[in-house]
Formats: sequence, structure tokens, C-alpha cells
Amino acid sequence: MQMSFSLNRRQLLLGSAALGSFAVMGAGSGVFSPRVVAAAGQLVTTTYGGPYELFWRETLAPPFEKATGTNVLVDVGNGVKWAADLRASGPEKPAYSYVMMNELVGALLRQEGFFKKWPTEKVPNLAKVHPKAIVAGGMGVTAMVSPIGIAYRTDMVSAPKKSWKEFWENSELKGKIGLYDITDTGGYMFIMMISQIYGSSALDFDKGFAQLQKLVPFPTSDPATLLSRGEIAACPLDIRETLDMQKKGVPVAFVVPEEGMFMYDQTFDLLRAAPNEDAACAFLDYILSDEIQLKLAEEFLCIPVNTHTVLPAELAKSLILTANDLDKIVTFDWIGASKVRDKVAERWNRTVR
Repeated sequence: MQMSFSLNRRQLLLGSAALGSFAVMGAGSGVFSPRVVAAAGQLVTTTYGGPYELFWRETLAPPFEKATGTNVLVDVGNGVKWAADLRASGPEKPAYSYVMMNELVGALLRQEGFFKKWPTEKVPNLAKVHPKAIVAGGMGVTAMVSPIGIAYRTDMVSAPKKSWKEFWENSELKGKIGLYDITDTGGYMFIMMISQIYGSSALDFDKGFAQLQKLVPFPTSDPATLLSRGEIAACPLDIRETLDMQKKGVPVAFVVPEEGMFMYDQTFDLLRAAPNEDAACAFLDYILSDEIQLKLAEEFLCIPVNTHTVLPAELAKSLILTANDLDKIVTFDWIGASKVRDKVAERWNRTVR
């Protein structure tokens, strides 16, 4: 899923659309409430291209339209595009009722006054959501989480790596570390993570870059590709890409560092002047339902945020994390990070290259 500036690398090939049974579900099913079923009119839903677009058009939209009477329009793009559209129209006349985007972009729009709190009475399934997925006191809801921990080659490393500090302290990993580039949100989150571990906060970049310098030189092309080829022994990596490699027979494992993981997030934000608030709330309730959270986990290998979602045994065994593990994810001050983003990128490039 798109949690970075590069979409295709995080996307999955989707299977068939098979949610037709939701079309006839009503109150009490866990998908819709009586209040939500009343939603109608038109709803513009935002999503990314490729597999995401197919999933939204073929799997999510049809049963939702049939059950609610809402006409769903799918707008394909990314957070930068949607933010530009919103700023062009202004907070009072938004083109969308809600947007789905990373906090890297969403936090800024929230500060600019575009969003408001999701009304809990219109989104009953919010009661099932893990507190870690509730953003800014309920102004945002992270509905899709792809955790980033340490992935390592079991044929190159003798024991599981349990700390980010082992990138520096473990002799087996010397010269065998790969990282996301700073142009990827994963790279920015990594420098904030080590700034927090070795400094006073995630924005203590002097300490973070002092540690980064000790790893130079290291490759910053796609870490998943480098790991799969055995060109590196360990790297920060999201769980989906790790599981993808395991399915292909690559000897890799995923561990949760003791200092915590970070994540690629997809956060849903309600526009303050939403043209169809009822439909936006209905759609979020649908996304947060037990059934759709399971479907998202199956298709995108993201961690459910609904604490009532039960994963099938085989999926649970490979995914290893549930909503109860969301407390292990470290979140960042994206407002503060965005203010210095260009300077951090410039400093990264000087340090690395």
C-alpha cells in the first residue's frame, strides 16, 4: 500500500472480488447500522492506482452502493494530489467528503483546518478500534496499518535481531545493512526512530545523523530487492514485503524491535465541510467492520485495527501481529517533521552520497 512516495513497490496483486454477500446485510451484521444504511447520494472515495483501484472499484464499492443507495465515485491519486485539490478549493468547498492519506500529508491539512472529528454516533464500529489507530483525538482514524520492523536473512544471521541498535552493535551485520532512501517515507521514519533512540526526541536529528554516518556506505535502493538477493543481511522492512519474500522461498524473518516499530499508515479524515458527511461516515464504518478489516488483511497483509477482527489460523500464523500489537508502533510528530523535511533530505543526501 502507498505509504511512501513510491506506489508500485508496496502494492499487491489482488485476487477476485468476493464481497457480494455484504450487499444484502443490514443492521446487526457488523457492517452497517440503521443510521448508516440511511446514507445515500454521491460519495467520492480516494484511493491509489493499480491494485488499490481495482480493490476499491470491484470489491469495496459495489456492495456498499447496493446496501446504502450511495453512488460511489473512485478518485485515483495520492496524498499530494488530494491535498492540492483541497487547497485549491479551500476548506469550505472541498471536492471530497473524506480523504484517505498518510499522516505525512494529513497532519498538515488537519492543522490548516480542513478536517473535523468523526462523529462516533455515525460510525458505530469506532467502538471496536484500537486506541492507537485513533488520531488527534478522533479527527483521524488509521484504518490500514503496515508495520515496519527488522527483516533479516536467516541464512546470513545466526539469531533474530531484537533491537534497532544491533544495526551498529552486531558484528554479523557490519557492512550488510540496507535502508530506505529519504525519498521514501520509510527512510524519513528510520532517521526519526534512531534520533529518538540515541537522542532526546525523534526530531533530534544531530544524534540521528551521527548514527547514520556510522553505517555509511550502505545501499539505499529498494531494501526488499537487496534482501531477497542476499546483497544485505538486514534492513527496516514492512511486514507485507517480508511475507511476500517468504512465499517465494526467500529465507527471511520479521522481528519486532524492542524499541518499537514504525508504520506505513492509511488514515481516514473527515472534511469539515463534507458535501455528504453521512455517506463518508457510512463508508468508514464499512471499512472498520469486522468483515472488511479481515478482507483488507487478506488482500494487503495489513494489521487489522478492529480489535474484534479474527484472522484465519493460517493468516494469523504468518502475519504474526494483531490489533493488540498496535501499541508496539511508534508514531511521530509529522507537523514538526514536515517543517524540516527539505533540510533533513538535503542532510541525508550529503551524509549518504
